[in-house]
Amino acid sequence: MKNQSSVLKFFLTVLVFLSFSGCSSKELYESTQPKYNESECRKLPPHQYDECINQEAKTYEEYQRERQDIIDKKG
Repeated sequence: MKNQSSVLKFFLTVLVFLSFSGCSSKELYESTQPKYNESECRKLPPHQYDECINQEAKTYEEYQRERQDIIDKKG
């Protein structure tokens, strides 16, 4: 029974890994970015409302450029 449990854990781990590897970096980035809309911003205190409304998420391309700049500076 113990051997079967180890095999099952191994296959579940491989399955999870494969499901994550199907996402591209861009899809993963975009899916994790907060989505701001007016109805959500209205829930905030007045002094945070304007900041919330004006906040825009970076595009993946902007993120990649900034990331590459940081990598280049370190290297």
